[in-house]
Amino acid sequence: MNSKSRAMRRIAAGVGAVALALVGVGTFSTAAFADVGPDQPGAPAEGTLTINKYAGAPLGEGETLEDRDTLDGVEFTVTPVGRLDNGDCVAIDLTDAADWDGLGDLFASAPAAPTAPFCLLTADAVSDVTAGGTVDFTLDVGVYFAQETDPGENHIVSKVPDFYVSIPTSEGDGGEGWNYDVVADPKNQIMNEPTKTIAEMPDGLTIGSGVTWTLTVPVPTLNNEETFTTASVSDVLDPRLSYASSSLTLDGAPLSEGPGGDYTVDPNGVTWTFTAAGRAKLDAAMGKSLSIELVTTVDEVGDGSIPNDEYSSTFNGTTVPGEQIPYTYWGQLSISKHDDSKPAKPLAGAEFQVFAEPQAGCPATAPATGAVATGTSNGSGTVVWEDVDPNTVLGLWVANSPNGPLADPSKDYCVYETVVPAGHTATAVSNPVTITPGEDGVFELDVVNKKKDGPDLPLTGAAGTLAMTIGGLAIIAAGAGAILVARRRQTGDPAD
Repeated sequence: MNSKSRAMRRIAAGVGAVALALVGVGTFSTAAFADVGPDQPGAPAEGTLTINKYAGAPLGEGETLEDRDTLDGVEFTVTPVGRLDNGDCVAIDLTDAADWDGLGDLFASAPAAPTAPFCLLTADAVSDVTAGGTVDFTLDVGVYFAQETDPGENHIVSKVPDFYVSIPTSEGDGGEGWNYDVVADPKNQIMNEPTKTIAEMPDGLTIGSGVTWTLTVPVPTLNNEETFTTASVSDVLDPRLSYASSSLTLDGAPLSEGPGGDYTVDPNGVTWTFTAAGRAKLDAAMGKSLSIELVTTVDEVGDGSIPNDEYSSTFNGTTVPGEQIPYTYWGQLSISKHDDSKPAKPLAGAEFQVFAEPQAGCPATAPATGAVATGTSNGSGTVVWEDVDPNTVLGLWVANSPNGPLADPSKDYCVYETVVPAGHTATAVSNPVTITPGEDGVFELDVVNKKKDGPDLPLTGAAGTLAMTIGGLAIIAAGAGAILVARRRQTGDPAD
């Protein structure tokens, strides 16, 4: 081996060690060392760079790349590195020992791009994407700057840092030769999607009640001792829902709200944005979970099916939407009140109470306590409900679904007339009343109260009327006979 080759081998040994360390989240394969140095007779003029793209943290003890998921569609760009020569960027010639000078310092500067006296031949850059987790580049002998330039459809929160590679590379003294087919195995941290579920029941059964949603957000693990520069969680509410309150815990420990705390919340957004103090806690909780309990008020019924589907988490600029979609369902009840007149007249002052049906079914009479709503009929006979808006229809909870829509949800309620207008008889409602979702399917209950009978008046029956009629006719006949006798006497007519 001549002195030129020995010098190149010593330089390459240091370069190879630095390059391996700089990748940080991956390794360079050394399995194909077989060829002679780049300045030797018969040395290849080109080689390959193969990048195998995996998800996860750096390999732990006993782990292999086969234990990780591959990532497809990730774009890498490889750009030749040169030296400045009178203002021109000239590719580094690894067959010239002088061109190896300073490469150790260059490689140690990663992930920074080259600075003078080095430069990038950007016009000669090549890009390709991984397929089956792998991308291959055929490269001339030289030095290259490799960059992950597009994550594709992958939710990569901590990309592979830029790194340098030389074609060929060497393990140095005692190695197996020069490797012209370099393999890099960088790994990325993938953000897992947030999930959301809903409490089994709201905090009340009428419109205006609060519904509690729980968001679980995995805190991603960053590579290369990175920290969180930005972190937020967003939940775009259905227009029929409005923000009421929220509380956050990180790995079971409560977080504080406010500019001087761990996060701030925009109730219109709805978005929780982490402060510097909160991000520091996230840094210490990588791989743990953030939990958000969100309480929303149900303001309207609409079609009765209310999803909470637009939510996402964002860490260091990477946003991942949630896919689990919980639903809450609401329907309506209206009651009108009138008497049994023809035509019917509305009745004011009738009171109704609504109860959730117990497992044993609706009792015959109204329970003493536990009414979910109370209403009183107005002058038009329409029951006006207390503390609800709109107050002439009663919005009632039907069901909650933790993930996905329900086919035909319904819920039974018990309805009782608890105060009857004066002079009328109470009417038992046919219970239970079944509520289904939506304003179009409002359950309309029409309750009729009969008037109570008054006292019997004298001689108002049929027999009395007949007797009076006959007596009257007899009196009329007698009067007519007397008049006839008198006229005959006056005219001298003989009596019959």
